[in-house]
Amino acid sequence: MKNKFLERKIRIKAQPGELNKLEAFIEKICDDFHVYDTYYGNIVASNTFAFEMCIERAPDKPFYFDICFTKKPTGMFFALKIHDYFLDFAKQYEIVKGLNVDDTEAFGGELEKMMMLRLLSDEIILNAEEESLTMVFHITGVNEMLTNQRIELLQQYYAKLQIEVKQ
Repeated sequence: MKNKFLERKIRIKAQPGELNKLEAFIEKICDDFHVYDTYYGNIVASNTFAFEMCIERAPDKPFYFDICFTKKPTGMFFALKIHDYFLDFAKQYEIVKGLNVDDTEAFGGELEKMMMLRLLSDEIILNAEEESLTMVFHITGVNEMLTNQRIELLQQYYAKLQIEVKQ
């Protein structure tokens, strides 16, 4: 790794045809820091869910999705500047932050994507002053036990989701 600290930014128009720009941005970062497999998937999926949440909120008006990536010794930080939609995101996060996969309130609707953000990232930080949501991935401490625990939680979540959908 060339740099211990790194920061990159991108601004993407919040519309479905722009998703490939987000994916390319994340792929380049993960390649530079040799992040693959589980964490790469978690980073792409969580940022994609957040991007989709912004698209759903602004389907007809121009809105830009700003991402500021920072690499620190404690992990990778993806700060999403969500401006006018910050309060919506904060409200949803407050609902899901204390839930576990057995709580049915988190399944379906808008809360499902926020629950996935919470399950896929190590930490979520809300900053009202900057109107941002930061997803933190502590890649420095990744181990097999944590990976298996995440896989198990996601499998439980999807199993519960399938049961709710069938009913």
